Amino acid sequence: MKYLAVGILLIYGVTSCDLFEGATGPGPLTDAEITQGLREALSIGLDNSVVSASATDGYLKNELIKILLPAEVTDLQTKIQTESVLGGTIPLSTVYNLYIDVENNGNDLFDDLITGMNRGAESAATKALPIFGNALANMSITDALSILEGNETAATDFFYAETNTALFSAFNPEMKSALDATGANQIYTSTIGFLNYEYSTAGGLVTLTPNEFINVDLPATMDEYATTKAIDGLFFLIGEEEKKIRLDPFAWASSIIERVFGSQN
Repeated sequence: MKYLAVGILLIYGVTSCDLFEGATGPGPLTDAEITQGLREALSIGLDNSVVSASATDGYLKNELIKILLPAEVTDLQTKIQTESVLGGTIPLSTVYNLYIDVENNGNDLFDDLITGMNRGAESAATKALPIFGNALANMSITDALSILEGNETAATDFFYAETNTALFSAFNPEMKSALDATGANQIYTSTIGFLNYEYSTAGGLVTLTPNEFINVDLPATMDEYATTKAIDGLFFLIGEEEKKIRLDPFAWASSIIERVFGSQN
């Protein structure tokens, strides 16, 4: 682990052979260099994660972080797809299809909700960088040493502990705005509205509303859920970047730093 830590620091903690030799010579790295080197290494991982998450389809087409429906909404979807009412004579799917023809141009509300939430997360992801920057700036030598001596996602765990509360506070209004912009909040309102949709059978002999037959406890909004899942996805990407850096620090090196690193072997 010590060899790996020194490898990371040599790659990220110096920018030229002269700086390396002038600052440390053949001796051990200083506390300041350890902190600086780790900050630079982590900055690369953080930047890559945010860039990946904020790209078009960064969440939606990445099955590892894609935001899916919350359990309560999935329960409603399942009931619509599988249950019937009035002694099995009217499938709820029939009622639902008529509803979305009117409310959503025939498009499935659940599919559109997933797309809208993920687009919102992609839009809001760039707001993470300033928060991460503050955490990096405040990282102490004790933090740095603990990260270097920790497991393969020790830095990610550190950032989660240091930034999760601030990140949620910053993300939540951004996610709400993004969900408004992508139409996800309106789609969710329409999804809830299905429960109060008045359906009349042919000839108007029977009128029913789905909430007479469906018992589900749906969240009032998707804001908090989508924010939490967006943050979870971002930290997953950060963890993957950290694993790459720890596994192969040479992959990030310039030729001059490779030469300096090689001289220590």
